[in-house]
Amino acid sequence: MNPLQVSALVVCTLWLAGWCAVRALRRPPASVAAARASMQPATGRERADTWQVRAAQTSPGRRLAARFGDDLVIVGLGPADVVGRALVSWAVVTFATLLGVVALGSTGMLPFVPMWLAVAFAAGLAAGWVALRDIDDRVRRERRVLRQAANDFVQLVAVGLTTDQSVEEAIRFALDVGVGDAFDELRQAIATAPQRGVPVWDAIDAFGQRFGLRELCEFAASVERQGLQGVAISDTVAALAAGMRAKALDELEREADRANANLSGPTVGFVVATIVFLAYPLAQRISDAFGG
Repeated sequence: MNPLQVSALVVCTLWLAGWCAVRALRRPPASVAAARASMQPATGRERADTWQVRAAQTSPGRRLAARFGDDLVIVGLGPADVVGRALVSWAVVTFATLLGVVALGSTGMLPFVPMWLAVAFAAGLAAGWVALRDIDDRVRRERRVLRQAANDFVQLVAVGLTTDQSVEEAIRFALDVGVGDAFDELRQAIATAPQRGVPVWDAIDAFGQRFGLRELCEFAASVERQGLQGVAISDTVAALAAGMRAKALDELEREADRANANLSGPTVGFVVATIVFLAYPLAQRISDAFGG
């Protein structure tokens, strides 16, 4: 057997040994129902559900659930999905790195040393970290878009109330004018509330609680007071819209400051490199003159 075949056999043996160790150390079912479910054949959907439940109950799944909290709902993911993506990224990159090392070693370009196993494992960890960072960035982007949609909705309702419209008419006006994917989701949740037998304020409050939009919950409480008690809420909605507008402007200023801070390092490095590049000939001449 050539070195490539031997290395491939070693990698497959290590993977098989790890799988056997995991199966051997797995805890037995905790109940008779779990033991019966493990002995009965399951369909593909049941296997997927069982895998998701197991992934969510593992220590990484619990840590990721605590890390992201309810923010994963924004992107339509769960702790099991996050764990699965991180593990798949780690396995693919680790295997690809080992395969590349084996291919280069079989041609004599790289020596076979145990250090490459650590390098492959580290590359897999980096790939898993990148996958987690990508999910985190998606959550932040979607949350920013949802906050912007909620801000636009309340601002449009406030504008509608200033034209002597009723609260229902102002809400319909806001839903008709607003644009964007996040606004479409908000429009669907509110517009379908009467068909589902749900009051409008309950639909708005449910949407706000689902995505952690406190301002929408406060707006829903004001709409509920108006609907049940007939209280005028024009001033309350105007104050809420002003507060949301000020908060949005503050977030924009912080993002601008953060962007300037991120650019300060490269700018200083460019200036220093330019000064060194321009001053090097002069320093060389001075050195030659004193040396001569």
